[in-house]
Amino acid sequence: MRLRIEELTLVNTSRTVRFEPGMNAIVGSMSGGKTATVSCLRALLGAEVSVVPELRGRSISGTVLIGERRFRIVRQLVSTSTAKVDIAEIGGEHEVWRLPASQLQAGYDQTFRDWWLSMLNLPRIRVPRAPTDETSPLIPVTISDYLMYCVLRQKEIDTSVFGTPDNTQKNIKRKYVFEILYGLYDPEAAGLRERLRAVTTELNALTADATTLERILETTAFASRAELEVQRQETEQQLLQARQADQALTRQLTQPATVSLREQIAEAEAELARISDAAAAEAVSVSRLEELRDQLIAQSRRLTRALVAERLLNDFEFHTCPRCGAGVPDRGDDATCRLCLQTPPQDPAPSTLAAEQDRVIEQVTETEELIKRSKGRLDELEAARSAQTRRRTALGEKLDLATATYVTDQTERIRTIAAEQARLEEHLARIDDALAVHNRLQGQSERIAELEREQEDLNNRIAASRHSNPDVHARLDRLDEAFEAALRSFDAPRFDSQPGSRINRETYMPVVDGRSFTDLQSQGVEVLVNVAHVLAHQQVALHDDAMALPNLLIIDGISSNVGHEGIDLVRLRKMYATLLETATEHIDRLQIIVTDNDSPPIDGIHRALELSDSDRLVPTQSADEQSRNDEEASGDADANDLT
Repeated sequence: MRLRIEELTLVNTSRTVRFEPGMNAIVGSMSGGKTATVSCLRALLGAEVSVVPELRGRSISGTVLIGERRFRIVRQLVSTSTAKVDIAEIGGEHEVWRLPASQLQAGYDQTFRDWWLSMLNLPRIRVPRAPTDETSPLIPVTISDYLMYCVLRQKEIDTSVFGTPDNTQKNIKRKYVFEILYGLYDPEAAGLRERLRAVTTELNALTADATTLERILETTAFASRAELEVQRQETEQQLLQARQADQALTRQLTQPATVSLREQIAEAEAELARISDAAAAEAVSVSRLEELRDQLIAQSRRLTRALVAERLLNDFEFHTCPRCGAGVPDRGDDATCRLCLQTPPQDPAPSTLAAEQDRVIEQVTETEELIKRSKGRLDELEAARSAQTRRRTALGEKLDLATATYVTDQTERIRTIAAEQARLEEHLARIDDALAVHNRLQGQSERIAELEREQEDLNNRIAASRHSNPDVHARLDRLDEAFEAALRSFDAPRFDSQPGSRINRETYMPVVDGRSFTDLQSQGVEVLVNVAHVLAHQQVALHDDAMALPNLLIIDGISSNVGHEGIDLVRLRKMYATLLETATEHIDRLQIIVTDNDSPPIDGIHRALELSDSDRLVPTQSADEQSRNDEEASGDADANDLT
């Protein structure tokens, strides 16, 4: 993937560095800030912030080209993982992002370093912290890890390959990135490794648990499953016999004498309930009859008053007005009232009222007889209930006496049977618990065997995927060829023991004529080997679109420990020439940025930044003011020219 840095600016200063396609150089004295510039470039590319004190807290902005898209990035140089980074696309779709640097927060779907992986089409993979331990926690492969193959830092250029000796974790990540870039760690293999990790974790846990269970069982009386099964059968048989004895004793407690008493008590209680219901019904009947009698007596009294009124008031005539006392003259006829001249109402005949009264008196008499009869019946029911209650009490006392006498006689036997039954039930429960442990152990053994088969199958599939892709082997062969060609173009010192250079297929470290990197013993040679190494990776990626390595190479301190006289100067020029030739050949895809104390010993390299002890990366205030004054003076001169 094409990756090009076009501009780097220290915000609120006059320092702006513009880079060109091809090869660029940053030159200056050792205290000018070349390495600090590389740190700013790494921060712009999503790596962790690690800068000199003069830059801490400042902000940088830069323009980068990723493929065919151009972006403006502004980032504050702080180590806070949640510090926000602003990104805006220049042209194109004009997308805008504001993302936390490296720690995902609520409301965000990615971080700044994740954004870089997405833009560069680099796989987002989580790998075990310890490759040899599949149960170790998973850690992400970040943009900083991929940049190890793009940025050769000054502190490791002449001592190690990507800082491996003093940083085990970084060395692990270096190997993972190598496998990812060259196809040794493909997505299918990653999924297989993830499953292998889960299988190994479960297998280890089950194995440890099974070992613990076996050790516990060995120290108990339940170690033998066969013996447990025999004991369970015997205990079940003994428990059955104890329960049968208990049932027999229960039947004895319900002997004929007590059975008869219980039956009599039940009959007495039923009769008592019947009498109580009948008494209640009879009491209700008495109450209703008394109410009927009272109603009949009241009716008889009303009839008596009607008869008296008929006899005494029937022929009464008014000769004097009851209101004014004047005499009432004869008027009307026999059918009308002499006083009001109206026809009087037809009253019942006295004989009819007398007959009705006689009938009511007879009903009263009959009702009183019914009341008397019901009260007599109620008294009889109360007497019967009292007698039945006394009988029930007597029967209950007889049953209590009979039962107490028998239970007292059988107390010891009852206690013995109950104790034996409880003991057998508890022993059976212990046996069942022990058998459950054996069942669990058996299930674990079966699961362990299943996991071991799956683990072996996963290891075989991972090994097959690692070696089955012919493109991987071809890519590694091209890496060997590019590495050897780079060393020869540098005219690096060689050794005669085993001519030829290659990349070790186990450690992925460079091997020069049979010697590993740690055995070279010359810092100057190590610099040449390191530069040839990173250049070889870029040359392989330039000719293989399937390789996801970003096409950017930053080399800090390229001439460190390389002599500047005689043959050493010739080698230095050849190294520069090879880098320039590669960058020029692939000028539209590969950008190379190098830093050096001195100017490049050959022409054709763009000097993007020149620093010195007096003109450091972070300009002083006076320098900024002088720059602004120069710009203002230039503006005034342009205005005068126009006038």
